[in-house]
Amino acid sequence: MKNLMARTKSVVVGTFMILTGAWIMFALAFQLYGVFLVATDQEDRMTQISNEISWKIDGTFKNNPENIWYNK
Repeated sequence: MKNLMARTKSVVVGTFMILTGAWIMFALAFQLYGVFLVATDQEDRMTQISNEISWKIDGTFKNNPENIWYNK
């Protein structure tokens, strides 16, 4: 029983570490893409991406069906 619990704990911790590492790598890649866009004078594209993310998450545009706070 102790062996099963130890193995389960090891799998859960390992999975959590892998998911955390993947999230950090995604965030780093997204940040580097943003730096690339700014460095190549495509700030309008980065502004568009930033606005789309902000508008989907915040509650400013609640009447938009694409917003996560939208209520039918």
